[in-house]
Amino acid sequence: MLLKPLEMSELPKEELESKIAFLERHIEEQDREMLHLRKILDKILEDVESLKNSVQQTSQQNSDPATERPPHY
Repeated sequence: MLLKPLEMSELPKEELESKIAFLERHIEEQDREMLHLRKILDKILEDVESLKNSVQQTSQQNSDPATERPPHY
């Protein structure tokens, strides 16, 4: 004997309200976490850009052939 899954329309009103409240709270928590992760990602991207600029400046300073020593020295 197979049991038929309970249809949403067959659930009591209080249970539906409880499920909706749970889902709304869950969505809010996900939104907060996504915002937090976005802030972390923005900070990481800013740090990477800063490091990239620093490396470029360093490589430009060291690329002057007049001051650069040959590799065998």
